[in-house]
Amino acid sequence: MRKETSLLIFILFISFISCAPGKTTMRVMSYNIRIGIGMDDSISLQRTADVINKIKPDYVGLQEVDSVAERSGWVDQVRELAKLTGLKPVFASATPRSKGLYGIAALVKEAPLSYKNIALPGIEEPRTFLLMEYNDYILCNTHFSLRAPSRVESIQIIHAAVKEYNKPTLITGDFNMLPQSDEFKLMNAEWALLSDTTIKTHPSVDPKWTLDYIFIKNSDKFEVLNKVVVTERMASDHLPIYVDIKFK
Repeated sequence: MRKETSLLIFILFISFISCAPGKTTMRVMSYNIRIGIGMDDSISLQRTADVINKIKPDYVGLQEVDSVAERSGWVDQVRELAKLTGLKPVFASATPRSKGLYGIAALVKEAPLSYKNIALPGIEEPRTFLLMEYNDYILCNTHFSLRAPSRVESIQIIHAAVKEYNKPTLITGDFNMLPQSDEFKLMNAEWALLSDTTIKTHPSVDPKWTLDYIFIKNSDKFEVLNKVVVTERMASDHLPIYVDIKFK
């Protein structure tokens, strides 16, 4: 009886420790998947899912995602990736494309309480911004225009959209801007950079530019444990990136 009682007390203690409030660690990933087209010009969502499964993110923001489009075989790509990764899907359409929709998406361990799909400008094509609300934080994803004036306007729209939230806010994306650009400085004025700008992310086979970033806002109580650019050169024309962040 004493052994059973001691074992029960130990189990309850461990349960208390594991459930006690404290530091929370999150792995946040950003990946432009180019609708699953690899550097061999073939579409393989399984290959994309394999990259994500190796990293095991809590959240991954995806750019260049098709939804039931002819050119990608009429597949709802984010739902297919959800099946292959065990994560929950959220899709944000930017524009019609190839008899379907094209935009950005998120795969998350925990479904958001709500989400918004906010249109952004793009001289060459429409862009968008996905904002997902949780109890204790906000997760966002975006894919900016190729043109600087549209990027500047997009940053202003995003700043206005997140003002109503007083929670730690993370944003992933292919921002199509260089670290030395005016747009980057405008973004970095209100958001803290989490990812590594010293390692280039595009094109994947011979990277020349850093275009993919992860930022945070509304929190100064965190620690970045890791910032990684993954050298996966075949699955897309962008290298995936991720950070491990601990909230204090």
